[in-house]
Amino acid sequence: MNGIFSALVTVFGIMFLGLFVERRRIFAPAMALCLNQFVYWVSLPAMLFDQMCSISLTSETGPYIWGTLIASILCYAAAYLYFSGFWKTHRPESTVRSLSSVFPNAGFFGLPFVFMVFPDNETAATAAMLGALLYSGVLLIADATLDMLHASGEKHCSTTRLILGELIHNPMLVAAVFGICAGLSGLHLPRAVMNIADMLGSTAAPCALFGMGMVLSAQLAGSQSGRDGISRKNLCIISVSKLMLQPLLTFLVLLIAGCSGLTLAVGVIMSAMPTGTLVYTLGERYQACPAEASMTVIMTTLLSLVSLPLVMYVLRISGIV
Repeated sequence: MNGIFSALVTVFGIMFLGLFVERRRIFAPAMALCLNQFVYWVSLPAMLFDQMCSISLTSETGPYIWGTLIASILCYAAAYLYFSGFWKTHRPESTVRSLSSVFPNAGFFGLPFVFMVFPDNETAATAAMLGALLYSGVLLIADATLDMLHASGEKHCSTTRLILGELIHNPMLVAAVFGICAGLSGLHLPRAVMNIADMLGSTAAPCALFGMGMVLSAQLAGSQSGRDGISRKNLCIISVSKLMLQPLLTFLVLLIAGCSGLTLAVGVIMSAMPTGTLVYTLGERYQACPAEASMTVIMTTLLSLVSLPLVMYVLRISGIV
């Protein structure tokens, strides 16, 4: 457990440093946005490209991919069923709350955490990166649902085109696909290209965590003014669903799919990450309970200080890791 404790201290230490810096206004107000844009568009794609170039596919890769997708979609469907009043009312708020219950902060939080808990482990790194990409599926479903709920009749037919456009313009997905293609083709890229990807990718973890701390600080300040619109009942339900029920269901589905050992463990760990900040972005864009979405991100992130060690402990006593 020492490695897990050390990883948690490192991850949350960098995050709280970013939170402190934002609170003290040491950087310009736009610094958090710039830093997160750099991570999203440059350093994370570079890291994914670099790692995917040397990815080694195993017999568990296929089951892991469809198992993760099925588990996330099942969790999303169950949450949507509940928040829509068992399919009675379809509102943007129901979609945002459902996504809050399922969408993990896999890229900005999950990847750094897994890399620190399982350093220099190719199996763990591959499973973590695939997981970070696969959870884009429920995000796209929610985004398309929100678009349809807000769209006029003419725009309903463009949903497929919208989803395809989101996929094509997702820098992490594009970088991963190029990396996999380069790796499987046996193409030897110039050393300078790989050095650039390696150097930029090495900044992804610290910058992502630091930027996340700054964003959480801003969200915490903003949520103080919107507390009247926050449902404590929904916060409790979403937190339990995200941090406990989703990892349990993911474990069962991956186990049935045939995953085991480190691949199974990383799949569960990635699903146990707190709610991703992109949920708040969608809530703000569509004006669907943004204050509640923001508080959900903050609450699940703080609660993960307890839930993540618990998940890791269960995996360890089960003999999985």
